[in-house]
Order: sequence, then C-alpha cells, then structure tokens
Amino acid sequence: MTFARFFRKIGIRGKHLIRRIRTKRLKKLQRVPPAGPGVLVVMNNIGIGNAVQATPLVQAIRMLWPTANITILTPPGDLLDDWCVPDFITDSTENLKSKSYDHTFFPYGMWQNIAQWQARLELGRVHCPRVWLRAWLLKPEVEYNVDMVRRLGYRGGCPPLYVSLKQPDESIIPDKLRICLVPGGKKELMWRHKRWPFYNELIQLLLEEYPRSQICIIGTQKDDFGGELPSVPQVIDLRDRLSLRQTAWVLKHSDLAVGNDCGPMHIADAVQTPSIVLFGPTCELKNAPRYKSISLSGEPPCRPCQYSSLIETCTEPICMTELSPDIVMEKVNIFLERYTGKY
Repeated sequence: MTFARFFRKIGIRGKHLIRRIRTKRLKKLQRVPPAGPGVLVVMNNIGIGNAVQATPLVQAIRMLWPTANITILTPPGDLLDDWCVPDFITDSTENLKSKSYDHTFFPYGMWQNIAQWQARLELGRVHCPRVWLRAWLLKPEVEYNVDMVRRLGYRGGCPPLYVSLKQPDESIIPDKLRICLVPGGKKELMWRHKRWPFYNELIQLLLEEYPRSQICIIGTQKDDFGGELPSVPQVIDLRDRLSLRQTAWVLKHSDLAVGNDCGPMHIADAVQTPSIVLFGPTCELKNAPRYKSISLSGEPPCRPCQYSSLIETCTEPICMTELSPDIVMEKVNIFLERYTGKY
C-alpha cells in the first residue's frame, strides 16, 4: 500500500468520524424547545405610519424569544396580512377575549391607552417607550420601539420595516416611468397643515418634463388636491381603489413617490421606493424615512411645531407654502437621475 492510499483512507475515516460526532450533537440540540412567553403587541389605535414603524419591534421580539407566541393587534386593513413573524394577526379586540399574556408591548403613540387595556385583559408585564424631553431629545420612532426589547436583553440592530404586498385586482398598465403622488394626512385640527398645497402645480410640471410618464394618485378621496385633477390619460386616480397591500404593491413598482408625512409614505419607505417626503409641522427627527428617501422642508423659525400648541393655533403654514413646486421638481429630477437614469 502506497503512502498516498494510506493517508486517503485515514482521511475518509476521519471525515466519517467527524460527521457522526456532529450528528449526535445536532440530535441533542433538536429536542423540543420549551414554549416561549405569550406576547401581545398593541398597535390598533395608531396610524398606518406608526404601525409600519412598529414592525421592527415585532421582529426584534422574535429574535429575542424565538419560541414566543406573538399576537399583534393591527389597525383596520390588510397592511400586515400573511406576515410570517407573528403567530396570530387580528384587527379585532373580540379575538383577544379570555386570553392572557406574559408581556404586552405598546409602541410609540399607544401608551396613553394602557389603563383601558389593563381593565380588559391580563397583560402581564407591560412595556412602553421611554420618551424623555421629546421636544429636545427626539430620535427615530423605530428606535423608541426597539429600545423596549433592548432593555430585555436584545443586542441586535434595528430590523427592517415590513408591509405585505398584493397585486391590485384591476389592471394598471405598466409604464417606463411611474411616479406616485401621495397627498395624505388627517384633517383633524392638529394635523390639518401636514398636507402640501401644490400637488396640482407639480402634476403640470411633471407632465411638461416627462410627457410619457404615468402619474398615480395614492390615498383616499379625503386626500383632496384643492382642485380638479388634469383629465389626461397619464394621470391615474387610485384613491379609494386600493387596499393597503395593493397600495404597497403599486409603490413598490414605481420609480418615485412624492408626498407629505403620512401613512402611505411610510409604506413607500418600507418597500424601499425612492421617495421625497415633504415635512411641515411634523418633525423629521422622529418621522423621517430610513431608506432611499430624503426629507424636504421649509425653514421658518417656528417649525417643527408638532410638540407645541402652535400646531393647533397656526393659521398660515408657511413651513409648507415655502416649499414651491419648483423646489420639489428640482429634487424629482435629481432622484430620477440617481435611481433610474431616466432624466
């Protein structure tokens, strides 16, 4: 027997021995793991954007407690349907009756309702964000949420945002260049000035600069433009025609989204659509997008007024009117050149 054949046999037997040892170790690790804690994440009374910002919290809980039984209470709609991270998804409190939990997490914006929930359910240990001096020491909302899990031992970074996708039932003709405009925002006294007032003017500029583009309007019929939309085939009004998942699909398959600080723009950020987010009274330190996006705002000394009484008493939102259509159009051109090469 030559030395080469001898060492070859020794090598083969050594590999088999190592495999047997590793297989035995693997079988020991494959014992049925103990059940993890029951966890409830309450996000039903917050806005769509806040719910999107809370999705990294759910993923961090799963990474900290892999065997936990996670229930999330979502806002109405299909925003998080078919998500594989939680064990149970519901938008109805009726489905939570007679259940108890070891841990309950209230994301940013939900802690005001904790007393009401404690009267309804056995919540176990309650966790909520620690927000100190938020008018001066703000940080991104996702960090407030994930910090709750870090206090329990989670040592990872901030997981990505998540939303579900579904192709719309009605056909939307594919186009070489699709731009979504998102004039969302609540009409309550506190948030009435979030909406940018110059979308009609921006549409005219887009049609002049990109006559073969497709401009999709995203949102609900409450999201008015302050005027009639141009009656041209390039402008497609999708307001009230899409579910949240379908909205996410359209945004995902768009080249650019332009809109003010609102829920659908957080969806655009989650699907990593290049976006220009227009900020007025709200603060971009907390609400700014994370991915292929920029925040654009005016520079009056009174903004952001989100954490002062001025947001309710303001009669002339110069923080939004200072953002002219030409300023926004300049950023549109830069974004389209950077991310699509279509300018």
